[in-house]
Amino acid sequence: MAKTPARGTSLKARCWVAVRRHAPAAASSAAGAHGFGWRWLLVGMVACLLAASCTSRPREQPTGTSRPAGVPAQRDYWPTAGWRTAPPAQAGMDPKTLAVLDTNVAYHPQLRSLLVIRHGYLVYERYWNGDAGTGRAAFSVTKSFTSALVGIALRDHHLKSLNQTVGELLAAHLPPKADLRLAKVTVGQLLTMTSGLACDDLSPDCDADLTYRLYESRDWVRHILARKLVTKAGTTFAYSNAGSHLLSAIVADTTGGSTLAFARAKLFAPLGIHTEHAFQPVGVAFPTPAEERAYERAKVAWVTDPQGYHSGFAGLQLPARDLAKLGYLYLNGGRWNGVQVVPAGYVRASTQRQSHPTTAAPFDGYGYQWWVTSDHGHPKLPRPWLGRPVRPSHPRPGPGRGDHLRLRERARRRPAAGRRGNHPGQHRLTPHPATAAIWYFHGSTTGQ
Repeated sequence: MAKTPARGTSLKARCWVAVRRHAPAAASSAAGAHGFGWRWLLVGMVACLLAASCTSRPREQPTGTSRPAGVPAQRDYWPTAGWRTAPPAQAGMDPKTLAVLDTNVAYHPQLRSLLVIRHGYLVYERYWNGDAGTGRAAFSVTKSFTSALVGIALRDHHLKSLNQTVGELLAAHLPPKADLRLAKVTVGQLLTMTSGLACDDLSPDCDADLTYRLYESRDWVRHILARKLVTKAGTTFAYSNAGSHLLSAIVADTTGGSTLAFARAKLFAPLGIHTEHAFQPVGVAFPTPAEERAYERAKVAWVTDPQGYHSGFAGLQLPARDLAKLGYLYLNGGRWNGVQVVPAGYVRASTQRQSHPTTAAPFDGYGYQWWVTSDHGHPKLPRPWLGRPVRPSHPRPGPGRGDHLRLRERARRRPAAGRRGNHPGQHRLTPHPATAAIWYFHGSTTGQ
């Protein structure tokens, strides 16, 4: 992050410093004008504008915005049945700032949707591809949903502790010659990306082919458990989609049903997220165009592996308003309408630094499947960072077809990292405890 500005520096100046801090380094590795640099430039501009709208007029802010993270405020309603809307000024936001957002930031051809929620009220909502009922691919925000389910399983005693091991919980899936070190990896190490499994996203120094091979395997869990650790567990951060999928398998096996079934009963139902008719295709590297369209048309979807385990790292699809509910849940310390849906202590631990990424990602650390950072001294929970885009070594399947990890039905499904084109989409869900605001951003780095 950029250095803290001298006292008296304007918010506008501080925001510009923060934006410039990320854009040059990112742009150097981006391919084309719509690469990684643009994405962080846009994200930085949006974050700064929202911070300005919440702080530039203190007299408009309701009391209690400095409430510590994880301590829920008193709410006059809960958005279980849907979000209520309010004029920005009524929610303590400067409408002029949001007007600037509307005209100068949002109208980018790659932006898909942008929502801003303040004190529980939807004060800004724009769509450029579909509408409020359109399903939005959650990409790696799926990891944060998976993490919440781990916390609920822990509360309900399906899990004894985060120190339980892969060898204990997934014993039936271990291949005969499994790395004995992998069997000793704990749930906590999977949550914090310190399992010792190799980095398998699209970042430099990572092997995206590992995720391709996962999609091509007939048994994802067993395929992962056949890998060798590349570092000692508990010592080194490495962003691992494979580790997140093991978490989903652990949730399913310990609860006696599917990850989606557990989510429906314990997470989605309390939040008013309806998934009764969820599309559940099996993931593959290269789906047919018809299979792609079926996934994209689905309002609710969650990709599975060939054994029926729902992907723990990507593949969840929900409307934007439903995705924002997870941010609101965490903003309120895991509590929803008088019910502690996710244990408060687990929420606090999830959103504090548990491991230390060595990557150049603009974050302070990593919690339990959440990136964590701060914004001018206030805690902020960005989710997720998809890494700098690079071309995977696998050949492209042809014009018009997606690259990197698509998914498909029956033994096929939609991508763990993006839609069409060479780079992942960008999807961020950011609870901002200091200002009682959430902003949800969904875009694509494809197309012109």
